[in-house]
Amino acid sequence: MSRARTSTRTQPGAVLVAVCLLAVVSVSGCRDAREIESVGFVLGLGIDETADGRIEVWAQVALPSAKPAEEEKRESWMASSVGDTVWDALRQLNNRSTKVLFRAHVRALVIGERFARGGVARALDVLARDAQFRYRSWVFVTSDPVGDVLGVETKQSSSAALFLDDLMRNTARSSTAPRSRFLDLVTSIEEPGDQPLLARVSLAGPADAGRGAEGTPETEPKELRIEGSAALCGDKMVGWLDAEETAMALLVCNRLATYSFVMPMPGNEGGTIGFDMIRSHADTLFPEGIHTGDAAGQVTDVVIRITGTVDIREVLSSEQLMSMQFLERLQAGISQHLETGVRRLVEAAQNRLGCDIISIGECVRRRVPARVWKEDVASTWHDQFRTLRIVPDVHFEVGKRGMTMQSPRPVD
Repeated sequence: MSRARTSTRTQPGAVLVAVCLLAVVSVSGCRDAREIESVGFVLGLGIDETADGRIEVWAQVALPSAKPAEEEKRESWMASSVGDTVWDALRQLNNRSTKVLFRAHVRALVIGERFARGGVARALDVLARDAQFRYRSWVFVTSDPVGDVLGVETKQSSSAALFLDDLMRNTARSSTAPRSRFLDLVTSIEEPGDQPLLARVSLAGPADAGRGAEGTPETEPKELRIEGSAALCGDKMVGWLDAEETAMALLVCNRLATYSFVMPMPGNEGGTIGFDMIRSHADTLFPEGIHTGDAAGQVTDVVIRITGTVDIREVLSSEQLMSMQFLERLQAGISQHLETGVRRLVEAAQNRLGCDIISIGECVRRRVPARVWKEDVASTWHDQFRTLRIVPDVHFEVGKRGMTMQSPRPVD
């Protein structure tokens, strides 16, 4: 009798343990697990504003399969939707897709010019709140239709977004476009002294060429080209910079990894000469006393001192640079050529764009007390920037000259 009573008392405990185990399994289980065929991996996102002020979004989605790849199977598909806001358009896109859209693999975010001029913060807010979105995604601006850019088919990659990712890595090394990642955009957009540049992507013909054998337009598909940049003031785009202006902006901000350029041969020899920029460094010099709060609002003159080294890569001239006098003249010509480029950039920043895209304000911010910058300088900095007298002071030397058939001639 006692054994029976003991067994009866332990039954509720066993039931409770079983219930707890079931609860643990149900809570920790993969409730959101899905078969790979039901997931759409978003590789590229596009955002633009329609003519009537609504927001249109595009998604380039990869189509994975559990079966072996088939020759005729599409590797990606494009979808688009329109809404009153970015979030509204994304929500409608999710509702219309037969796949569960997964945004952790986005490689490229392409923004249309109309949307960029109206303010990119409208997209940053919703994407920054998205736990899936990659902060290291590249950000581009285009003046072409966003859907056409993401819809370009290329033989070099399975999708336009992956092609843009690879192309951006290569283009960024040659510094014809800035390395514009989503994280950099988010962190720099709030400071008036540190304005972001976003890489420009555009549609181009196979050779930017235009005619067939009989004078008819080429029918070959378009290609994507990354060159130049979109300049932002706050979160709004204010204009374009071409490839040379972009390189000079990166040079002034010490963000120029490497740069190649061609210039006319100095003097009367004729021909051209090509260079690789090996190293460079820029210093922004202010008058004495800029570190004090009272002087922060009185800055009128700024000197941008840039030094560096170039290697000669090509000489198309009868002059083979063996004269020491000519080498000195060449270095002066290189410095003048780059200084002219910086002056052109400064003129564009102060007059055409009206925005401090060369980060002089950031140099001021680091030199004055934080309270002074925030309360007295930041709100009026762009107006003050337009009135500054900015003087480039550029000095470059020639490093490697390469092999020639002549011997050096001494200075007379």
